[in-house]
Amino acid sequence: MIELSASTAFMLYLAFTLTILMVLGVTSYLRSRKKLILPAATILCICEYCHHTYVADSTKKVSQCPQCQSFNQENPYKAS
Repeated sequence: MIELSASTAFMLYLAFTLTILMVLGVTSYLRSRKKLILPAATILCICEYCHHTYVADSTKKVSQCPQCQSFNQENPYKAS
């Protein structure tokens, strides 16, 4: 049987815990890099009825609000 002192067992526990945390951190970082980036064919619109801001396809003249389901003319948000 292998004899372990208390300090050696504690150091092995800490090394195992730090390894697990490092692996979780690296996988989280790699997953965050793969997030979906909006294509350039989208614009930011404001609903004419409920004033909800949403992203719409710029190729369509009429978009549908995801909150109130109403149809809106093309009215891209323009910062002043």
